[in-house]
Amino acid sequence: MNIAIMRAFVEIRKLAHSNKKIAAEIKKLIDKVGEHDIQLAGIYDAIEDLLDKKVEEKKWSDREPIGYKTKKIN
Repeated sequence: MNIAIMRAFVEIRKLAHSNKKIAAEIKKLIDKVGEHDIQLAGIYDAIEDLLDKKVEEKKWSDREPIGYKTKKIN
């Protein structure tokens, strides 16, 4: 009977140890994904800023022409 109890405790210890390893691996994955979320958020913000700047730009027809300018004769 004592041998069976000892084997049970050994198995419980193995399971606890393997669960710690699995938990550590999951934590690593969560941290990595969290870093990616931050990086993606930065990319999305940059794209939105570029789109906002593009909207704010003057339309081509509203810009002052470049080059020689002629005077209008009345």
